[in-house]
Amino acid sequence: MSTINTDIIIDSNISSENAGEVMSQMTQNGTAFNRHSDEIWCRFFSDGFFGYGESGNFHSFNFVDIWGYFHHLLPIILFGVAIFLIWKFRAFFRNWKFEENFRFIWAAVMILIEMSYFWRLLYVGSSDVGQITSLLDKLPLQVCEWTCIFSCFMLMKGKNNWLFQICFFVCLTAGVAALVVPSNAISSTGPAYYRYYQFWLEHLLPTLSVFYMVFVHGFRPKLRGVFLGMGFLSVLGTIALILNATLTEHNAKYLYFHLFKNVPILGITWVTPIFYAVLVFGAFFGLYYLSKLIIKLRKNYIEKKATEKK
Repeated sequence: MSTINTDIIIDSNISSENAGEVMSQMTQNGTAFNRHSDEIWCRFFSDGFFGYGESGNFHSFNFVDIWGYFHHLLPIILFGVAIFLIWKFRAFFRNWKFEENFRFIWAAVMILIEMSYFWRLLYVGSSDVGQITSLLDKLPLQVCEWTCIFSCFMLMKGKNNWLFQICFFVCLTAGVAALVVPSNAISSTGPAYYRYYQFWLEHLLPTLSVFYMVFVHGFRPKLRGVFLGMGFLSVLGTIALILNATLTEHNAKYLYFHLFKNVPILGITWVTPIFYAVLVFGAFFGLYYLSKLIIKLRKNYIEKKATEKK
């Protein structure tokens, strides 16, 4: 059976006369094409709706040119509208006879969206300019990918409080952060590319599922959820650090630790993963106490309204 080398993408503009010379050059070098090469630019699988644009194709929101960055604002606006609709029609969803089927369909859609990311990579390869195109730097080890998976099981199981606790704290911190600053993941894929839509759905749907479980099924965050979330991130972070160190030739950048490796904290660069772990831990605790405050204020408001009616 024939195999496909996913590490190599050949430019469709290479003539048949030069093919032998090109393959000979590859054999001599013992490496795949360099995507940054002036002679051979890997375009063939990188054009079109499922491909990549130029760096800077996507721009994050700023207050200088709001309209020009509307493709960042629009998904967030729709996200807010969806949260409101779930809250508004929570009683309908709770008593809907097809509610369980709805959750299964929702979970199936998220699975397809997550899998489509990897199916697309098999087609277009990696987007890292100047690096060998390899799928070893695209293993499912990002936080968003696992929260998407956990959210699917949470929706299908229906009453799994452990999964809810993890999804609540991770989605509402790391997941929301990715929505605010998405340019690290989709800097070269604006609305003209599939990756743009896949990114937003991959991040928005799991977070929406958390609000759905809160409003419709009455799930609430617990203190143990803080530790469950940190335990999950600690395991994932440890695996990511090991792979980033061992897959240097494949330019592995799991969990975006490369963004912090040269940032000194108190004059020591190696403590940065620990520092950001403490930062996330603090964010989890802050989210927990904020949610408790909101629940308490809402309870007091309902009791006050009930007293006024009497």
